[in-house]
Amino acid sequence: MSDASLHRKLGASRHLRDEEKAIICKMLKGTAFEKDAVSTTADAQVRDMSDGGMGSIRFQRKTARGASFGREIAEGSFQDADSVPVSATLSVDKAGNLFELDVFKADGSPLIRYPDPDEFEIIERHGKLGFSPE
Repeated sequence: MSDASLHRKLGASRHLRDEEKAIICKMLKGTAFEKDAVSTTADAQVRDMSDGGMGSIRFQRKTARGASFGREIAEGSFQDADSVPVSATLSVDKAGNLFELDVFKADGSPLIRYPDPDEFEIIERHGKLGFSPE
């Protein structure tokens, strides 16, 4: 997919919202990426993905053109305000930079709200502390 067609499928660049930061920081806890979580998310630019409003976002990199999926580093779940289960996975690109927060609501409907971090259950973390990002 070309950069031009990818940008048409993504929303406008924006800063992370506080509720997104909270979930991402919780997902990063206990991974090799945790120490940089606050600084990485503080000024992060993201784009909403074309997912029917489920809440997925892709991180923008100013210096890494053509960044591509590397691997998942954490997975979690929560119930949306309408009680529909939602899963979320956080991934990094091949260089170890945050790549995507992929959100999937079980019935495919738009996400009503991000959960409070206390309502977000971590299912699995990859890249535990001491494990290098690459």
